[in-house]
Amino acid sequence: MNTPHDRRARLMAWAGAALVMAALVLEFSQLVVDWPFPFWAWILTTVAGLTLLWRGLDQLHIGMGARAVAAALAFLIVLLIVVPFVVVVVLGSLQRPVDLLTGPHLIPPQPTLDQYFRLFNIAYLSEGLRNSLIVSTTSAVLATLLALLGGYAIASLRFPGRRAVYTSVMLIYMLPGIALLVPLVAIFRSLRLIDTLPGMVLGHIALILPLVTWLLVSAFEGVEPDLEHAARIDGAGRFDALRRVVIPLTVPSIATTAVFAFVLSWNELLFSRVLYVSSTPMLAPSIVNLMDPINRVEPQLSAAGLIASVPVLILALVMQRYLIRGIGEGAVI
Repeated sequence: MNTPHDRRARLMAWAGAALVMAALVLEFSQLVVDWPFPFWAWILTTVAGLTLLWRGLDQLHIGMGARAVAAALAFLIVLLIVVPFVVVVVLGSLQRPVDLLTGPHLIPPQPTLDQYFRLFNIAYLSEGLRNSLIVSTTSAVLATLLALLGGYAIASLRFPGRRAVYTSVMLIYMLPGIALLVPLVAIFRSLRLIDTLPGMVLGHIALILPLVTWLLVSAFEGVEPDLEHAARIDGAGRFDALRRVVIPLTVPSIATTAVFAFVLSWNELLFSRVLYVSSTPMLAPSIVNLMDPINRVEPQLSAAGLIASVPVLILALVMQRYLIRGIGEGAVI
């Protein structure tokens, strides 16, 4: 039966959908027609449209509104992330510098891979890629192992100063990187670790260890204590209980934490730039060196950005199952 309530709900849903589509068309029409449609106006219109769509569909069919809005938001997120990445980074890296003189092109007129060959002919960039892979992988593995032991101790053991240790971990994580950089550089200079791969690894571990420890503390606190107690009653030691009970139950969270550790190390710029003198270039500082405000080549920067993105994208795809489960179980706060 088509009641006045249903008609109002249907009108509300159609009005919301129309607002979302109109805002989307107006925003992307600026790629073709040069006219002002502020970004903030698009955001406000989209939010208002999604709200009307949600309320209208919820009044028609319970739960349908939430699913529709979630699908619309997922579509918008993909559109805002994937489309700019493909256009600016992937397709932009295939352009020739001379193509920029004839205006922006969504599709390169004459696609070429020249910029990739030129990048790999830059010695410090190819060496920086190799060093970053070594340092990020080693730092992620070692930091995760250390955080696993430290996070388990904070979450499961009762010892004097436990709360103070946990608070210190969180405070260190919140400190700006420059506050840790000054004392670390002084220590590394005395140990002759400046401009060395071991120094880079230790420096990255020092920077990312507080975060991964904090994440794993939350993961271990979610394990049912009775399961570990049952293993202890059966004769398992503390380490055996950790290895056979706690770790298997938190594998998704541990994997998620390791991925975050790798990404943090891979993207780290400040410490990598300060510790580098001549022997250990890293990828992020090497790409920054290409950003000459006068002589920079935009397709070359796009190619460098794609090269820097590939390891992270591959890792995310390989670890996708664990990432989804880890986030769902609360590995990321």
